[in-house]
Amino acid sequence: MKILLSPPVVFAVALGIGLALYWLGRAMAPKTDMTTGKAAPYACGEDAPMTKAQMDHRLFYSLAIFFTVLHVAVLVVTTLPTGPFAVVGFVYLSVIGLAVFALVTK
Repeated sequence: MKILLSPPVVFAVALGIGLALYWLGRAMAPKTDMTTGKAAPYACGEDAPMTKAQMDHRLFYSLAIFFTVLHVAVLVVTTLPTGPFAVVGFVYLSVIGLAVFALVTK
């Protein structure tokens, strides 16, 4: 009985159920013809221009640093001991607040 609850067996069973549902849905779906209109981009009834998207990684990196700073701050503050040493947590939070303010403002 323990072999049925081992991770590889559970993964195989879940994968089998997922594939069976996929094949069942594919068999039940109506058959359609692929036309040029189906593959064309659509935007509110107008033809959408095909342009290449330009990614701006500066926003991503600033958000990543923002969330990293906040997660580390929460981890440090939650593991601080109680008592008189807890004042260090407030000092740490004020420094983190300045760092977040510097990240948010440009």
